[in-house]
Amino acid sequence: MLKLIIADDERIIRETISTIIDWKQYDIELVGLCKNGLEAYDMILDETPDIVLTDIRMPGMDGLELIRRISETDLNTQFIILSGYGEFEYAKMAMKYGIRHYLLKPCSEAQILESIQEIAQDCYKKNSSEHSYPAMSSIRHNVIFTILNNAICQKRSYAEIMCAYDPYMDFYFSSYHLFYIYFLEEKNLEEFLQQLKFYADSHFPEVTIHGVYVNCTLLLFFKEFAGNYQDMSHFFSSIKFPGRSPSLETEDQSFKNLQNLLETILDKIKRFSMIYYINDFRILSSCNYSCIMDDAEKQMTDALLNRKTEAIDNLIDLLSDVTDLSFLKQLSNSLMLKIAAADNRLSTVDLTEWLLNVNRERNLEQLKLTLAEKLRKLLSAKPQTSSISAMTQQICDYVNEHLSDPNLTLKRIAEQHLFMNTDYVSKKFQKETGTRFSSYLTDVRIERAKQLLVSAESDKIQTIAEQVGCGNSPQYFSQLFKKKTGMTPSSYIARIHGEG
Repeated sequence: MLKLIIADDERIIRETISTIIDWKQYDIELVGLCKNGLEAYDMILDETPDIVLTDIRMPGMDGLELIRRISETDLNTQFIILSGYGEFEYAKMAMKYGIRHYLLKPCSEAQILESIQEIAQDCYKKNSSEHSYPAMSSIRHNVIFTILNNAICQKRSYAEIMCAYDPYMDFYFSSYHLFYIYFLEEKNLEEFLQQLKFYADSHFPEVTIHGVYVNCTLLLFFKEFAGNYQDMSHFFSSIKFPGRSPSLETEDQSFKNLQNLLETILDKIKRFSMIYYINDFRILSSCNYSCIMDDAEKQMTDALLNRKTEAIDNLIDLLSDVTDLSFLKQLSNSLMLKIAAADNRLSTVDLTEWLLNVNRERNLEQLKLTLAEKLRKLLSAKPQTSSISAMTQQICDYVNEHLSDPNLTLKRIAEQHLFMNTDYVSKKFQKETGTRFSSYLTDVRIERAKQLLVSAESDKIQTIAEQVGCGNSPQYFSQLFKKKTGMTPSSYIARIHGEG
């Protein structure tokens, strides 16, 4: 589901637009209404919307300035300009920032919907891209396979297992597509994947493809994107192999979210003893070792809750008996994901490095040694007792270290530094700190600015604006400072020096 924000200083206009269209019918969530540009800017940083419908003339920060500032960030937000001003100059300035939709007031519901739907197609295409963050793609592969394996091997409910991994994937709001490839013999699976990789790299390189193979059937799934699924079906059916193997047949299905798709896949594969997972077009085999999984789960739970040396030893002894490298990789990654989900002993950065290193390991005995050392270190350590989680502390530290960056966003921190789902990070940060990220960022900038202003002259305000992340815009810095303190930077300096 795409997220939409409406920004207009005229209340009747923004409320009318919000109510005349049934947004859910078009798979769009209306996440906020804003009465000015400053409010819209903060909400965009917090909510990371896909689409913003904005007026041109607004107090504090106009629509064009809002678009300019957001265009300098790493957000993929698309804008539709709604204005009562028909001067061509505004259209030209808007086009400079890549804006293709410029609606003049009054406009009809049909005109708004036409623009929204056209932009939505672009958004789905962009949102399907995960290859820009290989670490996140690796985590998502491992999370999906861990969930499916755990649901097969354990007695806990599927929903209970899945909720532990909310930080790493969007299970509820992104639509997915599933292809069934029938009559694909195991001996031909590797060749099929090679041809699929070549086809995918040529036609949709931005799409991450997941897969599960059981009993001559390959299940391929990925986020919905603006592609031609019929062409994909034709491609699958056209692949031939030497010998008399039957021709491949396909069937495809759409799902409103990943949760529903994984439930369907689980129902299809849970009765098979041997399952093959497809990770970046590589085959990873997994036996249904329910006894080992159950025992490992019990020993680790005991170690996590009680930090018993005996439980840690038993767990490591259990893992030392595994003779299948692929299964040990999967089991070790599952254990690390459980530790990360249980408490704060394992940061997301450490988790990411671990998953990447394990996937590269080719020696079974070396992996056993590395795993034993890592588990002893993690399970013997006391969990952090801070009032905020390690994740939130990492965000705060990152903000302090990169405060001068005018394009600092929670999306960048979540995806490129923490390797976590942005929506989850945003909600958890707000819950633990009691404030939205944008407000926290503004507060930190203003506090830093106050420190700098104490020893600065008024002619240094531009330099201070740059140092606290307001770029080369002293006007914006002054607006922000006054909004938070009730006075301009110059007035603050005068007050500090006893001149006001």
